[in-house]
Amino acid sequence: MPFMSRRIPIKDRTAVEDARSIVPAGTPDWITAELIEATIRVWQPYYAELLSPEEAVTMIQSVGRLYQALSSGSPP
Repeated sequence: MPFMSRRIPIKDRTAVEDARSIVPAGTPDWITAELIEATIRVWQPYYAELLSPEEAVTMIQSVGRLYQALSSGSPP
């Protein structure tokens, strides 16, 4: 299933710039504002619409789960 989420329209660039410094509520402590910003910076070129901090947190957590599954050495 493709990644589906709420996107912030491109015209709201200023709001996104301000939002990037805010870590969404409920985000694990190990995910910092800097990690969210880096994730958006790396992945944004592949998306037509601006990525939100919430989407970045979802990406970070998904990659963490993938790494955990691959590094465990046991089949799913």
